[in-house]
Amino acid sequence: MKTNVTETGEWERELEVEVPAERIEAEVTTATKKYRKQLEIPGFRKGKVPIRLVEARYGKSIRESVIGDLLPSLMSEAAREAGLVPAATPKITKLEHEPGQPLSFTASMDIWPEVKVETVEGIKLTKLTHDVADEEIEERLKELRARQATERPAERPLAKGDVLIADMQRIDEAGIPIVGESFEERYFLIGEENAPSPEFEESVLGVSAGEVRKVRFAYRSDLENRELAGKTERFEVTVKEVRERTLPELDDDFAKDVGDQLQTLDELRVHIRSQIEGRWQYISRQSARGELMDGLIRANRFSLPESLLDNYMEAASREREETRGGHAGHDHGDEHDHGDDHDHGDDEGAQQKRSDAARRLKSYLIMEALRKKLSLGVSDEEFEVFMGTRAEELGVKIEELKRSPRLADLRQELEDEKIFEYLTERADIEEKTV
Repeated sequence: MKTNVTETGEWERELEVEVPAERIEAEVTTATKKYRKQLEIPGFRKGKVPIRLVEARYGKSIRESVIGDLLPSLMSEAAREAGLVPAATPKITKLEHEPGQPLSFTASMDIWPEVKVETVEGIKLTKLTHDVADEEIEERLKELRARQATERPAERPLAKGDVLIADMQRIDEAGIPIVGESFEERYFLIGEENAPSPEFEESVLGVSAGEVRKVRFAYRSDLENRELAGKTERFEVTVKEVRERTLPELDDDFAKDVGDQLQTLDELRVHIRSQIEGRWQYISRQSARGELMDGLIRANRFSLPESLLDNYMEAASREREETRGGHAGHDHGDEHDHGDDHDHGDDEGAQQKRSDAARRLKSYLIMEALRKKLSLGVSDEEFEVFMGTRAEELGVKIEELKRSPRLADLRQELEDEKIFEYLTERADIEEKTV
């Protein structure tokens, strides 16, 4: 086929294509014969209708169907021959064809951006460091003790530190139950520092099993969920059970219960310190990667085809819808979805989503360009060591990891790490203790 490309913008192209008549006629002939085998017309046996009669009666519709079926593959073939990689589905803007003549069509498309990363040195980078304080370790020990606490029924009124199990019925201002707003056997740990509503906890202190109490309370105004922050609720609380919690002693036996590899409380503290240090190292590494990528985007400016960005956002939206699980609701019984993964309903929110999507796309394109530019690659020996480390982190055998369908992703992950290490070595680094 013949192709001709016209540049109509930075990433916009117009592709003119001419397909030889013989190719189209061969496809039409094949389709006509296939249709004839299935055709039944009075006076003729099935499959024995004269080919000229088939062409006379159905030739036009058969030809149109053949061309419609062929266009996607012809478009892909023409784009390859012209050296174009479409960023989105091309649009046919002109189509001409007469029987026995070449098929001509024109398509407009956005092409995949060819990004060149020129600046990789001197990117400003803040390296976060963190000295683990003893208070952090003790706070973690407190959390571990709370997690291993035992519970037993308490034959007394509810106090701080207890567990309340209750049925919740939302009521209106007059105290009338709201139909469809009841929630059974809700679990509340009374006295938690980050309780969604300290007012609720204060309002139920002193209740006993079997008691019914109507409460009015407000959520904390600093909740991340803005739809709940500061909101006032009214519930009728039917107490099912009050439980007393007992924390384990902080000793060597407790350490052994936390991990088989631990023998003493001191070993547990060392282990916790290592965990916190590892977490901060991860935070520092991820923060550095984000800064490096932002710096690369600023230093190597390029635009994105609008159709590519549109398709990316649509695909991301579909993926969120497919993977979104049911929202379990908050402790006080409201099972409506209060998540923040919804349309903001305003231009500012939509623009922010588009800006975030553009950054992710540019990050991907820059990383692909760096792979070609730096050619760092990953040797088999490097990958073997990397898999050994990752297997240990995941608690699996290296042989299992080698059989994983994500093996190629792991190799690319190591390559990404080498790229960021290369960039970090050439960055303008400022350390910051947090």
